Amino acid sequence: MKRIVTLIAGAIALAATPAAAEKIKPDIAEYKAVEAKNLASGKQKIDPAKAYIYIKSRRNRSNGLFLKTPNAEEIANYEAKWREEFEDEVRKYPGRLKNWEIQQQSGRGRGEKPVEPTEESFAIAPIDMRMMVPFGPQFIFDKTEGEEKTFSYLIEVEPGEYTYYGPMLYMPNGQVFGVCYCMGSVKFEAKAGQITSLGDFLGLGWADRAALEQSTFERTLLPDRPAVPTDWSVPESLAQYPNAKAELRAAGKRNNFIRALVGRIPPVPGVLAYERDVPVDLIGLAEAKAKAAAEAEAAVTVGDEPPATPDPAP
Repeated sequence: MKRIVTLIAGAIALAATPAAAEKIKPDIAEYKAVEAKNLASGKQKIDPAKAYIYIKSRRNRSNGLFLKTPNAEEIANYEAKWREEFEDEVRKYPGRLKNWEIQQQSGRGRGEKPVEPTEESFAIAPIDMRMMVPFGPQFIFDKTEGEEKTFSYLIEVEPGEYTYYGPMLYMPNGQVFGVCYCMGSVKFEAKAGQITSLGDFLGLGWADRAALEQSTFERTLLPDRPAVPTDWSVPESLAQYPNAKAELRAAGKRNNFIRALVGRIPPVPGVLAYERDVPVDLIGLAEAKAKAAAEAEAAVTVGDEPPATPDPAP
């Protein structure tokens, strides 16, 4: 069980292969793309038991990947899967060892001696592989024409916390291409019955060149442009449903479990900063300082109270 907890904590940087991704593909977090035409016709509906993430991209289609923070049930399912596969390997080990010994005796053995599986050494694909929620570039929610073409996406997901893992393309065979924000990103809560809007935040228009330079080593092709405020709004077709701007928080480092190019999101004003390679949760830091100040003030107030007057002698 100690080994399982270690896996869940993400302490093992296990690289995913296409075969491993395909093997667990049926178990990934539930998600579904919603299209405006289907919503208008009634073919699809906003389910109050589900959560929805809205993304807008300017000029071109986009794609990305979120990682859902596993809940207690998902962790239990992962533990059960780990136990099932571990016991299967333990059951197969004697036969594998016997076959290896026979091959060695015959002089035809070339492979390494099978290693007996133990709880300390056995591993399966990390739980993050089950928590991937991709969007784009296909199955857009809607698009607009005009001076600036836009493409939008609406993803139906299970309620919970989601971390933006980066501008990545998830393929039908389970392979993923792109840049993972393993060294720093943002997370947010997607609530049941609500459309949580990221607007065009993922397009990074809010980041000027100085901010962009903090997210990459390759700086020659970075645009030299002023920052543009994020448009968090949802279209009229979604305004009738409960909706809210995503409340972003800093997310720490994540394992690069899919062997993607490594990067990080630019520092987000008031949300995320960096001290060299360490992500800093600005909101959490402000909350901690406010709490410490309140406790210090309360202690001073208590200390300033005059001593209690003793009861007069009878």
